[in-house]
Amino acid sequence: MIGWIQGKVVRRDAAGLIIVDSGGVGYELRVSIQTLASVPGPSERVTLWVHTNVREDAITLFGFADLVEKQLFRMLTSVPKVGPRHAVAVLGGFPARELIECIAGRESGKLVKIPGIGKKTAEQIVLTLGDKVLTLLEVMRAEAGEGPSQTELLPEGGEDFEDAAREVLTSLGWKGKAVERALTKVSTELGEGEAKVDLDALVRATLAELMSR
Repeated sequence: MIGWIQGKVVRRDAAGLIIVDSGGVGYELRVSIQTLASVPGPSERVTLWVHTNVREDAITLFGFADLVEKQLFRMLTSVPKVGPRHAVAVLGGFPARELIECIAGRESGKLVKIPGIGKKTAEQIVLTLGDKVLTLLEVMRAEAGEGPSQTELLPEGGEDFEDAAREVLTSLGWKGKAVERALTKVSTELGEGEAKVDLDALVRATLAELMSR
């Protein structure tokens, strides 16, 4: 499993296909229009988070500029009849923050404006993910300094923050056992038992650990 890739850009085209030379191997990745805008030209270095999609007839790598886009991709592909190609199209339609707000607000009419996304697909996306993206939106708002952060909404104490982080991640669709393993590892690395824990940092670090597997 490839969690992320860093290397030199060999090819970059307007259709969202890039090739990255990492350690002498050329990796072909599909990216959204939003991520493509952040990918430099040939011979420049780039770092992308990666999702590996495996089918009987093909293995496709999808690249993402950040963890939020990768998480949104995984959420979108969990929606009935929304495959990886549709998910990349949706991600390319709006910046991540705007897309999350659109889904949370059940604004399926906006999603229909994205090429390849019909009315039924748009409605299914907001119906399936409308509640699930709320926590992700709160994390982004906290990171942007908009309103109280999650750490200000909860009492101090390591166990309380671990419980909150566990709830955040399971609400995003991660399995309980996987969350427990990742949370235990991250808590140890951050310094288990310290007097005060930053919930936002704990959630981000645990999410990164989950996605690296």
